[in-house]
Amino acid sequence: MHLIQKYGIIWLSFLMIACNANKGKSVNQVSTMRDTLIFTGCQEEITLKTGSVFEIKLEAVKGTGYQWLLKEPCLLLEQIENDVICYSPERENTPGQKCYQVLQFKALKKGEGIIQLEYKRTFEKGIEKSCSTKIVVE
Repeated sequence: MHLIQKYGIIWLSFLMIACNANKGKSVNQVSTMRDTLIFTGCQEEITLKTGSVFEIKLEAVKGTGYQWLLKEPCLLLEQIENDVICYSPERENTPGQKCYQVLQFKALKKGEGIIQLEYKRTFEKGIEKSCSTKIVVE
């Protein structure tokens, strides 16, 4: 019994240290918390400020090989985590179910441009759907 109490106290100490490790910020730390604008469906136009992060949630079907891809890079934007496909299901996550693919971008500089997204399989030439959105960065 004494051994359980001893290890319990040690475990609790480690837990408290881990929970409090990031409470104080050093001068060199940069906050990773940022507001993300979220748009569902293809938008006609998106206006944002330099440095803003936004997401476009587009309907997709998991497990079919189709995915939303950026046709050409837009010099105003950086696609964040472009190798990761993140699905946001409305119900239970099963193959063949409609859900959303989330694409995340960061505005790099002021200007106007267009992003063109295509819903396709990377191993086929055909395009199932497309989305074209005007981007205005102020």
